[in-house]
Amino acid sequence: MNHRRFFTQLLLITTLTGIALFLLHLFPPFLPYKLVSFLGLLFFAALTTGIYFPAAKAANSSDRNAFTRLVMIFSFVKMIMTVVVVFFYHRYLKPADSFFLVPFFLTYIVFTAFETMFMSKLGKIKPR
Repeated sequence: MNHRRFFTQLLLITTLTGIALFLLHLFPPFLPYKLVSFLGLLFFAALTTGIYFPAAKAANSSDRNAFTRLVMIFSFVKMIMTVVVVFFYHRYLKPADSFFLVPFFLTYIVFTAFETMFMSKLGKIKPR
């Protein structure tokens, strides 16, 4: 997967997820969480971009275990960061209910699926 293709797909998935979030926020229970939802979208888009470059480099490495280690580390770090963000949002901003979790985890699932797709493509690259 080359950089151009990655960024085209990232832009597409970010746009489609943004549209889905916009539509979801037309429903009253989700309206107060519009800002956090779109900040979550930016968070996951930035995180995915940050994952791509080291993963592409590791995929081209002669050490095939480097890519596997990187995927495992990034998956763990992403999960921890997600839990930390949700914890601090809930603890310090004290939302009235838990509806903020729906759009946040919808975005998490979409970007995790996208990362799985591009990581599997990168994993098939023959090292140089």
